[in-house]
Amino acid sequence: MDDEAQMRPEDFAYLQTLPGNDVCVDCGNHKPDWGSPKLGILFCFDCSGRHRGLGTHLSFVRSVAMDRWSEKQIKLMKAGGNKQLNDFLEEYQIKTKKTTAKEKYDNPVAELYRQKLDARVEGRIEPTELPKVPVKVNVPLRKMEGFGSSPPPPRPASHTGRNVALGGIAVAIVGVGAWLVLQQ
Repeated sequence: MDDEAQMRPEDFAYLQTLPGNDVCVDCGNHKPDWGSPKLGILFCFDCSGRHRGLGTHLSFVRSVAMDRWSEKQIKLMKAGGNKQLNDFLEEYQIKTKKTTAKEKYDNPVAELYRQKLDARVEGRIEPTELPKVPVKVNVPLRKMEGFGSSPPPPRPASHTGRNVALGGIAVAIVGVGAWLVLQQ
């Protein structure tokens, strides 16, 4: 891994000359002094908390003045820029103003940008296709009937299965399913 050191004043001065880097990438506050090498952007102290909340896989937060930076992280910052990122996101109709950090940075377009930035710094061919992101299913979990501490549901009166005793536990075979019934 690269040796890490404080960001040199000349490196920060260069970052401030990149288009859009005179203001926070998210809220527009002047003189941002926090950054995310993962995205090559600068933001203010208030927005740094929002970026920390995203997780390091989306935005790795560093203070320009207090944290140590690797050479690769500084190269990522120099290859990026606030305007460059926002323009890229807007090309794909991702809102860059008046939106949550999660909506802005946790999507396939932002992931493609992270991959392109990393490839550019490492001298690899930049990817051009949006990464495939697993679909998140937001289904509330509920207890399955018949499992755990709840007793199994009553058998219908027309039950045609048969019970087989196995060492004190009876297994009721019903069609293709089986229920464990504890003997009392």
